[in-house]
Amino acid sequence: MERSRQNDVVLQANSVFMKYSFLAIPVVLLISISCQGPRSEEAILFDSLEKLPSVSVKDAASFSLGNENILLSGKQQELTLETIQLFSAFSAAVKTETESICLDNPVDITKYPFASKQHFQLQNDGLEINQLQFISKDKLGITLLYSIKNVDNSPKIIQLLFQANTDLKPSILMDSSFGSNAADQVIFDEVTGIFTAKDEKNNWFAVWGTSTDFSMSPRDSDCSRDTSELGTSAGFEITVELAANEERVIPVFIAGSDQGEFTAIETFADLRDGLFSDWHENFALIDSLQNTSKIIIPEEEIQEAYEWSKYEYGLFQVGKDIVNGLESEEGWKYQMLKDFSKQYVEKIDKEVFYSQNDLIQVDYQSVQPLLLDLLGIDADIESRVTYIRPNLPKEWKEASIENLWIDDNKINISISSNTDLMIVEITQTQKKAGLSIEIPEEYSKVKVLGKEVSNDTKDGYRRILMTGDHVKIEAKK
Repeated sequence: MERSRQNDVVLQANSVFMKYSFLAIPVVLLISISCQGPRSEEAILFDSLEKLPSVSVKDAASFSLGNENILLSGKQQELTLETIQLFSAFSAAVKTETESICLDNPVDITKYPFASKQHFQLQNDGLEINQLQFISKDKLGITLLYSIKNVDNSPKIIQLLFQANTDLKPSILMDSSFGSNAADQVIFDEVTGIFTAKDEKNNWFAVWGTSTDFSMSPRDSDCSRDTSELGTSAGFEITVELAANEERVIPVFIAGSDQGEFTAIETFADLRDGLFSDWHENFALIDSLQNTSKIIIPEEEIQEAYEWSKYEYGLFQVGKDIVNGLESEEGWKYQMLKDFSKQYVEKIDKEVFYSQNDLIQVDYQSVQPLLLDLLGIDADIESRVTYIRPNLPKEWKEASIENLWIDDNKINISISSNTDLMIVEITQTQKKAGLSIEIPEEYSKVKVLGKEVSNDTKDGYRRILMTGDHVKIEAKK
């Protein structure tokens, strides 16, 4: 019966690969002409990282990359789905003609909104290696790209060894009713060219392998990490020949499922065949978010947290979205914002993934509305009025936001404030939309577009109502 089941899965897997092999993948090809000829499509993905926002990871142990479906974390590179853990660790090594080198000590780690890169500089061996980790938005798996470049003037034969330590068990998000952990078993299928790990007593699977462009053979690496009591370990080797100054990119695809082997294999196929379309979809989204609702403030850590909150949760819609718990006094709002922003980028993926309490997610989502509140920005969409009542912390002398969309109106706002003078300047694309600017009443001399105006006070504020595409308020005490 077991052999029959495996044969059925192999036949199903073959049909999956046949199904996806005929799909055309829309890829924007950038032609790079050099003495080495055009670069591969995979190598061009590495080049596109320069256009993405990034942060340096100072501590590999605190590193995390993920979304609501999957999490890669820690120096061991533990890989977990929402329901089950797949790997307790994975590792890679390169073998030259003279030695084997474990890729466990990167020169630097850089995190991007949907990817991360580890850089290895092996100068004594004439090699430069990068490991790119990429997570798709809605797939239960991860793609690894190993870029190996020969920086010598002579050819080389290099082996890449990849080792996976499986530990299929319920994730920390699951309770005891989900199932009890049992020993893992791994097989390598020469027909499909993938490794399959299964928990002995449960329908939990992890699969991994490479693309059809490379030939691999099962082999354990000398750099394998310790396995857990019920886990196991398996790896493969790929040999490449590199001309002088040549670069090759070797992909590794990892998928998992608690719904059966075929589901895991199908996800593997989706990752392999959708590499470029997934990348460009994620890239286009982040590119658009970078230039929308762009804030400039004196505190870099808070500004960075605001930007990455957009990439994690999408844009906060002024006048539409509501986040509870922002009724604190102004001083506390600023302190809350500073607290949320500490190591925000390093912590956000792991904290949100592992949180079983929705309140923690609300806290991290609050970065955008808290900062907009300090700028004093609110809106009544139905009445088409934007309200601006600056609440800048006393430590801030200026702040601005560009390309803020309030319904169909794109607004730019800049605020500068010191002891005796406050300047608020606004441009908007919808000239007939209303603007309500409120200045503290102690600023008694108010100019609008250079002309002094008189106005009444209410609740301690002077209110100026305007329309038009450009407004500049200058207020002196």
